[in-house]
Amino acid sequence: MSNGKPTMVKSASRTLDIIEFIVKSPKPPTFTGIQEYLDIPKSSLSYLLQDLTNRDYIQFDPDMRVYYPGLKLIQLSASCMNNTNISREIWQGTKNLSNELGETAHAAILEGRFAVYIAKCEGVKDLSVVTTIGFRIPAHATAVGKMLLSSLSEEELKSRLGNVELERYTEKTVVTYEKLVEELQEIAKQGYAIDNQEIIPGGICVAAPIYDKTHKMIAAMSVTIPVMRVTDEFMNEVRNKVRLAAVNVSMRLGKL
Repeated sequence: MSNGKPTMVKSASRTLDIIEFIVKSPKPPTFTGIQEYLDIPKSSLSYLLQDLTNRDYIQFDPDMRVYYPGLKLIQLSASCMNNTNISREIWQGTKNLSNELGETAHAAILEGRFAVYIAKCEGVKDLSVVTTIGFRIPAHATAVGKMLLSSLSEEELKSRLGNVELERYTEKTVVTYEKLVEELQEIAKQGYAIDNQEIIPGGICVAAPIYDKTHKMIAAMSVTIPVMRVTDEFMNEVRNKVRLAAVNVSMRLGKL
């Protein structure tokens, strides 16, 4: 039994690597693309892909010769969202914030240098670029992303973004590492982040952090408002309500 254990562990690791690669790929990968990126022997990869396909974790398009996430992954994701306390609380908090302000609200987590959106509730006018749950946007260009980046150490931030060419979405997007670091330091002090038309013209986002019971920032939530509605008084109201909504979710997750 002990002789087979390392092989079983390697197979499990490779299987997870395959699933993550297919899910995160900007476009559906081919067999060759998967093999070259993950450096798995062709015979082993063929066996693992076939098993994942048979169990509906991935789908194979015989015409395009590419792989997609399968129905089983979608079902499992939905079950996780429904059955995980953290997911439920964040979703409900996002919905409450959207209802209170009548604007589109989001929640996101940090994955590498990307903000990955895990909740969205549309307001009267949806200015969001987020189309689906799981949508990924470079974190430096969004309020939720900057909020999450502000929790990283200087070393961790540099390892993720120090050698990256930051994407520009509008003329207001911060695209220099040095300027981003300065802004993140200020965000960490004030406890909220603002994206002033940095990802989409005409939209301003305000974000606040969500913590778990260990006081670790695990997510951030935000609301997007049309720039035409912005006044100093309204921005103060939005900022306070976003921060309060995030505090309420954090408390429900056990943060004291």
